[in-house]
Amino acid sequence: MRQDLAPSPTGANRHRRIVAVAGVASLANGAALVAHIVGGIPLPVMLAVMWAIAVAAVVAMGGVGDRRGRAVILRNVVVGVGAGLIATLAYDATKAALAQLDPSPYNPFEATRIFGTILIGAKAPALAIAVVGWAFHLSNGCTFAIAYSCLFARDGQISRRRALATGVAWGLFLETFQLALYPGWMKIGFVDEFRRISFTAHVVFGAGLGLLVPAGLRAAAARARAW
Repeated sequence: MRQDLAPSPTGANRHRRIVAVAGVASLANGAALVAHIVGGIPLPVMLAVMWAIAVAAVVAMGGVGDRRGRAVILRNVVVGVGAGLIATLAYDATKAALAQLDPSPYNPFEATRIFGTILIGAKAPALAIAVVGWAFHLSNGCTFAIAYSCLFARDGQISRRRALATGVAWGLFLETFQLALYPGWMKIGFVDEFRRISFTAHVVFGAGLGLLVPAGLRAAAARARAW
């Protein structure tokens, strides 16, 4: 077994900067979607541009960092993807349950069909549109979770109360963007229903991240020290 020495203050600060860059870079999906909605730029083009910039930034920071810094980035990415998938499924389950309780015909999953349509075209088979739309939706949840992990979870060294508070705040931050952009973009006719369902689902998503991400980071760091 190997026990790594604690990093120096200078090294710790450098690691935090590298992880912060990775956190901002992981918002490429969201930035591309906002640019598409606001500016009308084709989403596939914006995804290619944003991810090219994001990958270049992370590679550049990784190149000037040390092995431990790169390990911390990898840990945040792996934990973020796992926690993001679980939190996104909880988010979707919340929307499905609330939609069943609401008498209006509002479809809380219409966005996934729209995602698929703008990515591969309306003439594509319905199944392909659904698969691509859901894949993009889940990737959004994972990348938002990576961003939370990198920017707020402090490599797991955070109290449960603070983790839940920052997780819910992050979920509501994402909700703010959705409320500002989605009703007009998707031409939603049942705005009140959309707001109620979306708000609650984002609280669940954020709380899930607050519970899962710090615990996952601590467990991953412990395994790394044991090796």
